[in-house]
Amino acid sequence: MRRLARAEVRPYLLHPTPGHSSKQPMPIVAIGLGALLGYLVFVPGVTGAAERPAQDSVKSSAVKEAALVVAGRTVTVFRASFEGLSPADRVSAALVRLQSLPAGDQSSGIKIEDATIGKATAVAVTVGDRVLFFLASGDLEPAASDSLRNAAQQAAENLKQALQAKGAAEREFGLLGSITRAGVATFLLLLTVWVLRRVSGWGAAKLGTSKVLTRRIPPVLATGLQAHILRASQVLIRLMLAATVLVLGYLWLVYALEQFPYTAQWGKRLGTFLVQLLLEFGGGALGAVPGLFVVLIIILIARWCVRIVSLIFKEIQSGTISFPGLERETARTTQTLLIFAIWLFALVVAYPYIPGSETEAFKGLSVLVGLMVTLGSTGLINQVISGLFVIYSRSVRPQDYVRIGDIEGEVMSIGSLAIKLRTPRQEEITIPHSVLVAAATTNFSRLAGSDGMVITGSVTIGYNIPWRQVHALLFLAASRTRGVRKEPPPRVLQRELSDHFVQYQLLAHLEEGANRAEAISELHAQTQDAFNEYGVQMMAPSFESQPEKAVLVPKSEWYAAPARKPEQER
Repeated sequence: MRRLARAEVRPYLLHPTPGHSSKQPMPIVAIGLGALLGYLVFVPGVTGAAERPAQDSVKSSAVKEAALVVAGRTVTVFRASFEGLSPADRVSAALVRLQSLPAGDQSSGIKIEDATIGKATAVAVTVGDRVLFFLASGDLEPAASDSLRNAAQQAAENLKQALQAKGAAEREFGLLGSITRAGVATFLLLLTVWVLRRVSGWGAAKLGTSKVLTRRIPPVLATGLQAHILRASQVLIRLMLAATVLVLGYLWLVYALEQFPYTAQWGKRLGTFLVQLLLEFGGGALGAVPGLFVVLIIILIARWCVRIVSLIFKEIQSGTISFPGLERETARTTQTLLIFAIWLFALVVAYPYIPGSETEAFKGLSVLVGLMVTLGSTGLINQVISGLFVIYSRSVRPQDYVRIGDIEGEVMSIGSLAIKLRTPRQEEITIPHSVLVAAATTNFSRLAGSDGMVITGSVTIGYNIPWRQVHALLFLAASRTRGVRKEPPPRVLQRELSDHFVQYQLLAHLEEGANRAEAISELHAQTQDAFNEYGVQMMAPSFESQPEKAVLVPKSEWYAAPARKPEQER
C-alpha cells in the first residue's frame, strides 16, 4: 500500500508532471508552494475530516458526476469530490496526465494500488510509476454491492482497452486504412444489394411466365387462383429481399463502426446485441421444441379421430350401417358437430404447450379475441341454434317442395345459417333459420311417398248444378292435365256448403319429376275448358245471386284472337 501526503497528491490531481516520480526528490520551491497550497486548500477541510465524514458524503452526493472517456470508451465515472476537486476537475486532470504519457504501448503497465491520503483511503490507477487518477468510496454507485478495489480493477481494464484502441488507430494504416476498409465494405454491400435485386426481379418475372402453378392447381381452380397465388409469391419474394438487405446493412454498420477507434465500442455493442438477439431467439426456439412436439402429437391424434368419425358417418349416410336415434338426414350435421368438438378438445389440451401461451401478451390477446367473438356472434349463435333445430326436427330436406310463409319453392340446400329455395319463377331465395323456425312451414313432398306429390284445385258452383256433374268435370280436367297420375285416381272433396254455393276441391297426384307450378296452372286451364264445354257456370271464388244469363264461354270462342288453335285440333 502506498501512503501519500496531501501535498504529494495535489500534482496528480491538478496538472501533469512529466518527469515526476514518487521516488524522485521535489525541488525546494515546489515543496514550499505545495506546503502553502496545502495550508490554504486542505487545512480547513482536514481539521474536521475525521469528525465530519457524514458531511463530506452529503456534500459529495450533491456534486454532479462526470465520466472519464478515452478513445470513445467510458473508463470510469467520478461521482464525488476528492481532496477539494469536483468530478469535472478530476476528469480534466486525468485527461491531461493521459496525454502526457510517452508514445508506444501504454496499456501494458496499467495497474492499481491501494493508497492512503491522510486518513482517507483510495485506489490509484497507475501506468508504470505514474498515477493517472484516484478512485474513492464516494465514486461507487449508491445501490452497487461491488467493492472499491473491484471498481478500480474494472476501470483499469476499461482504460487498457481504450488505450489499445487508441494505439491501434496510430498503427498500421491509421485513419486512412479505416476509411479504406469501410469503403470496401460499403462497395461490397451495394454490389450485393444490386445483385439481389436483379435476381429477385428475374425470379418474379420467371414465376409469372412459368406454368408450374397451373400444373399444380386443378384446372377448375387454376383460372381464379393463379393470379392471386402469383401476386402472393411476388410479395413474398420482395419481403425476403427486404429482410436480407436489412440484415446485410446491419452487419455492414457493425463492421464499419469497428474500423474506427472512437466508434469501435458502438460497433462492438451492436454486434453483441445481434449475437445476443440470435442466441435469445435460438434459445427460445430450442426451448419451444418439446412443446411443439407435444402439440404435433395432439394434432395427429385429433386428425386420426376425425378420420375415424368421417368414415363411420360416411357409411351412415350411405345407409350401410345405422344407429338408433341417428337418421341419415342428420348424419352430416352430427358429423360436423363431433369434428368441431374433437378439435376444440385438442385445442384445450394443446394450449399449455403452445410457445408463449404463458405470457401476459398471449393471454391478453386470447381474452380480446374471445370478447370480440362473444360480442359479435350474438346473432350468429342464434342462427346456428335455429339451424340445428331445423336439421334435427327434419321439417325440410333438400329437393322438398315447401311453402314457408308466403314463399313457395323447392329446397336447394340447408346451410348452417340459412336455407335456399328455388321458386317456380327460377328465383333463389335465402331464408335465415331464425325466420324458418318462427314461420309456418308446409312440406308438399314429405308424405308424397310412392303415390307422388298432391296438387289441388278449388271451384265454387251453385246449388243448381248437380254435384255428380261437377265431380265428373273435375275428373275430366285432371285427365287432360299433363303430369297428373292416373293411379291413384284423382278425388274430389266438397269442402263447404255455403249459403249460395258449394266449394269443391280436386286432389290429384303428380308424376315423378313433374313441375308442380306448371301442373297446377294447366289444371286450372283445363277446369275452365271443361266447365265451359258442358255449359256449367263457374262463379269462383263465390257469388250471392244467380245472374239472369249464364256466364259461359262457348267452345267456338275458346281461341278468340289473338289466341291460336293447336295443330291437333285444327
